[in-house]
Amino acid sequence: MSAVEAAALLHAGELHPRELLDACLDRTRSYDGAIGAWIRLYPEIAYAAADAAGERLARARRDQAPAPLVCGLPIALKDIFAVSGLPLTASSRVLEGNIAAGHSGVWRRLEDAGAVLMGHAHTDEFAIGVATPQVGNPWNTEMSPGGSSGGSAAVLAARFAPLALGSDTGGSVRFPASACGVSSIKPTYGRITSHGMIPLTWTRDHVGPMGRSVADASLMMTVLAGADPADPITALGPDVPEGGYPVTAAGGASPLAGVRIGLPVNTNPAPPEAVQRVVDDAARVAESLGAVTVPVTMPPLPESLATGDQVEMGAYHQQFTDRLGLYRPENAVAAGTAVASLAVPVGDYLTFERDRLRYQSDYNRMFVDQDLDAIMLPGASVDGARRQEFLGISVTAGVTGPVRWANYSGAPVVTLPAGYSAATGMPVGVQLGARPWQDERLIGIGLELQEALPIWRDEPQLVAAGARVPEVALVPPGPGPDPTNTIGAAAPVRTLPMNPIG
Repeated sequence: MSAVEAAALLHAGELHPRELLDACLDRTRSYDGAIGAWIRLYPEIAYAAADAAGERLARARRDQAPAPLVCGLPIALKDIFAVSGLPLTASSRVLEGNIAAGHSGVWRRLEDAGAVLMGHAHTDEFAIGVATPQVGNPWNTEMSPGGSSGGSAAVLAARFAPLALGSDTGGSVRFPASACGVSSIKPTYGRITSHGMIPLTWTRDHVGPMGRSVADASLMMTVLAGADPADPITALGPDVPEGGYPVTAAGGASPLAGVRIGLPVNTNPAPPEAVQRVVDDAARVAESLGAVTVPVTMPPLPESLATGDQVEMGAYHQQFTDRLGLYRPENAVAAGTAVASLAVPVGDYLTFERDRLRYQSDYNRMFVDQDLDAIMLPGASVDGARRQEFLGISVTAGVTGPVRWANYSGAPVVTLPAGYSAATGMPVGVQLGARPWQDERLIGIGLELQEALPIWRDEPQLVAAGARVPEVALVPPGPGPDPTNTIGAAAPVRTLPMNPIG
């Protein structure tokens, strides 16, 4: 059952939030032992929230005043989003014992809307890498769920919760969504607040709603999008669509008539043949829905962009140089290298900022010159990967597929499952990208394509293995001052992507 379907039952009074939470916790306790998606569960908090949501939904039915669609839905948060009085560790021994001092902006909105916090899901340590090695892919637990939001994707694929939240600095919701056969939205930069989130690189970090379907992720997008006084960059974008983001496809014979989709011919790294075949099939499905596909060449990424990533990561991790021995060995190297990069001349960082603006302009110009509504790319350029295969590889390296273009341009991306690899049998997803601030239009295209590709309903066959996930209750909040309680973090610098041309 999808989040949208569960929401319909909850609002109709045919399902109580406590019953839905029971089912999610029972399934977690029966199967997460083989997967390890959760780092912590919060059943006491969750049941209190479920009961409150049940009362809110009953009042809404009685008063004929609609409650938010996420009301009563269990959700997993990536272990980088602060919740006051709960542990926040970024799946790292470096932050063992850390208690959040306040709510992240995203959790504040979800809590206000009646969502039920079920637990924190594992991340690759500090969201650094692409592996999330402590988590198994529900489709084959010897394989990686991708990273860095691997725990969030695994929670969804295993049907432990209907909604999850991740983050994306270099494909970190897109690669896991593709690897686990679920859906994600990486919104336009600045569309969703990142206040109270442990950062990787402040000017590339995007909060990413995740669900089994595009509609599920869009359901959460409606709650999360919009201005947050604690994150001023969110006030500079256009208004959130009246009525929220779409959750249903229009349908009909040619729902994508008039839509032009670019198919990049220079994806780097190039995907294996079995992955490319799934992408080609998805493009043909789009054509059958009325879309026109055209070959396009993506603008090249300037080499200077890597310098900016390292400097911003180092600015945060320099506070932990006395704890490098507590990082996973491969991430200790990454953190140490990032801290060392703080010695680069300031002119190199300014070159990065200049080149990023040029890249944003080139990206937008491609859409104008080719009259594009979207582009379609592989969700990843790897065909399954062993859990230890990508240890030590940063999400900003781009080795798992064509992903960095979206973080440097700030453009929105919808990722959805499109098929299975004929070589490995693992899920394969596709990315749909658009120009900045075209989130609503892009989600609509994704909904139509997913309607014609219903494989998102497929479920992996799980092996029963009881979970021993720590179950945690609220304690007094940490001292702060920032919500994550990671004292010493440099102040974030957030810049807005260029407006679309034309």
